[in-house]
Amino acid sequence: MGRLDGKTAIVTGGGAGIGRATSERFAAEGAKVIIAEINETNGAETAEAITAAGGQCRFVSTDVTQEETIKNMVAETITTFGRIDIVVNNAAVFVLHGIEATVEQWHQSLDTNVIGTSLVSKYAVEEMRKTGGGSIVNLGSISSFLGQPNFVTYNATKAAIATMTRCMALDLADDGIRVNAVCPGTIWTQIVEKNTAEVGLDRAAADADPDWGGACFLKRIADPSEVAAAILFFASDDASYCTGAHLMVDGGYSAQ
Repeated sequence: MGRLDGKTAIVTGGGAGIGRATSERFAAEGAKVIIAEINETNGAETAEAITAAGGQCRFVSTDVTQEETIKNMVAETITTFGRIDIVVNNAAVFVLHGIEATVEQWHQSLDTNVIGTSLVSKYAVEEMRKTGGGSIVNLGSISSFLGQPNFVTYNATKAAIATMTRCMALDLADDGIRVNAVCPGTIWTQIVEKNTAEVGLDRAAADADPDWGGACFLKRIADPSEVAAAILFFASDDASYCTGAHLMVDGGYSAQ
């Protein structure tokens, strides 16, 4: 028996990295999964792989900066699977600028990371209320709580996610909807693999490098599956008394 048997989950940005690992883990635990993804190649490939492995999954093309596509994705979830029990707000962009950021760069970061999270939650909650509640898991970051040079446009959005999580938890408690955040450190995603390769580091070297895996106390970069395991905890009934919480998945980086 899976930990998510009988539940339907939406995973935004569910076609790659942490999102793909979460979609795959949820399906393996018995959930019906909607991959809400802007990259059609990644979304379709992930849904196909999950289905081939025996899971129930559908890809729905979704741009979380466009309200109408969010409404459509929620409607298609109900048409396909009949309910929404879990939402994972994973879709995000890395817009890294300091105080010199332009208005356009600010909008790019805020529209996806903050407003997108809010709108997906808004329209999903309308359906979750009809079936007695559920769980929302937001993706924060170690950057939700840290100051980092030239990261103003990114860290501000992740700090917003941390505070939004607390506020949403209070607002939705009476509806039986728990809201929590998972806050990863450095994870071996396609972006990190590309960035480390550009400076001549393979996975083993990146794990040991003081600017990458070596910066945390476990001395390695995490796999996306390790973050998916934390997301699964909050999504499942194992976290039935958790709401408004933040779980750091950062190898001890934030403990220093």
